[in-house]
Amino acid sequence: MLTSAHMAADLAAIKPALILCGAACVVLLGDVFVWRRTKALSALVALAGALWALAVLLQRVPFAEGGTAFAGGVATDSLAGAGAIALSITLLLAVLLAWTYLPNRNLNYGEYYALLLFSVCGGMLMASAQDLIVLFLGLEVLSFALYVLAGFERASERSDEASIKYFLLGAFASAFFLYGVALLYGATGSTNLAAIASVAATGSRSPMILGGVGLILVGMGFKAGVVPFHQWTPDVYEGAPTSATAYMAAGAKIGAFTALVRILAALVPLESAWLLPVQMLAVLTMVFGNLLAMQQRNVKRLLAYSSVAHAGYLLVALAAMAHKGHSVAGTTAFDMATSAIVFYLFAYVFMTLGAFGVLVYLSARDLDCQTLDDLRGLVRRAPLAAYAMLFFMLSLGGIPPTMGFFGKWMIFLAALKAGEVGLAIVLALTSALAVYYYLKVVWVIAFEEPKKAVPVSGEARIGAVATLLVSAAATILFGVFPFLLTPIVDVLR
Repeated sequence: MLTSAHMAADLAAIKPALILCGAACVVLLGDVFVWRRTKALSALVALAGALWALAVLLQRVPFAEGGTAFAGGVATDSLAGAGAIALSITLLLAVLLAWTYLPNRNLNYGEYYALLLFSVCGGMLMASAQDLIVLFLGLEVLSFALYVLAGFERASERSDEASIKYFLLGAFASAFFLYGVALLYGATGSTNLAAIASVAATGSRSPMILGGVGLILVGMGFKAGVVPFHQWTPDVYEGAPTSATAYMAAGAKIGAFTALVRILAALVPLESAWLLPVQMLAVLTMVFGNLLAMQQRNVKRLLAYSSVAHAGYLLVALAAMAHKGHSVAGTTAFDMATSAIVFYLFAYVFMTLGAFGVLVYLSARDLDCQTLDDLRGLVRRAPLAAYAMLFFMLSLGGIPPTMGFFGKWMIFLAALKAGEVGLAIVLALTSALAVYYYLKVVWVIAFEEPKKAVPVSGEARIGAVATLLVSAAATILFGVFPFLLTPIVDVLR
């Protein structure tokens, strides 16, 4: 029987998401009835909601394991908490970027901030979903907001194209995912991951279970930008408004990979069914992502293919999760892999939003900074943006002592502990390959003269500056002192 106490406990479990939903509603209503001319108030409400949700989440650290809400459909464990914190930070930085970018592009509409808030709610549902139906609900809430954000610049044909491509391919991916859920339900009689895990523990190799797992991997692989489901990534990243691309790059990955961790953790007894596909996808994604990134002159497309490669690194850690019984010095490969994934997602948030933040910082009303030519000689024109981009490129390339280096190092060690030596070698080689195109950006910024006089906007950029400073500080701080994140990243122990 559902009592008021149970309902209160359930609502408390999703309090951060409720805060963001409430903030989104306030933004929508306020934009229409209260502050029609003062659009900055929409950004302030979104910032307040993000900070409030983040404060609630940080109060819960360290997170208790094993808790559920809504009849077992929502988990309240450390993975859900870590994912929600990463999403809240992503939201905070994305709102700051939009605060600078939208007025400069004549896109200053309150709906943008509401879409960001609703999208993060969907991502939080994905991170905490203990039931595949809840996961699908979160996936669609996240996705529909992203489809609209990709096409938010209505006057741009590229933005319209990005939205249509993302929507059509995303619809197919959702269909694959939902059909996989149907197969798992038909084979196990439940959509709850705990019940599915119980069936998996019996060693059942039903074709319906195997097919369901495969289709779910396809659906989530699309959201994560995994090869060969990555075709949407470069066009959508390039065509969408830069501030939306920044959020899209990080938010979608957090939702997808926290969901994959939860699903595959439940299916560890069936690792023989999904380990080989994950290994193959990891290799393909790391190799092709980096090779394609090397050919790019457009910075947004370069970061898009870089995003694909980073999905490959995270897949290496997912493969290491399968070896739950492997233990070294009391730490299992599963424990180390899950911690590596969460730490890397945090690193990816700061590195990626920081890099896109530089592009936002340099964009003016009539100039959208996108190409390497736009960055030529930046160190002499805009030292703050130049040195910030230097930090972000070094971190994305995995150069010590940055956060990106420690994240890759954790994944590398997890792969070795799990006996995935081949994947560890591919990870090391492709990471070395990636250094080439990241340092190419650094070279252009520091040593090349601009082909044409590209002005640096004198307009107010407080949001972009704040994003650069926060992201650069976090990239260095957590790279030098990674143990500061230990209470958050030690998940599912």
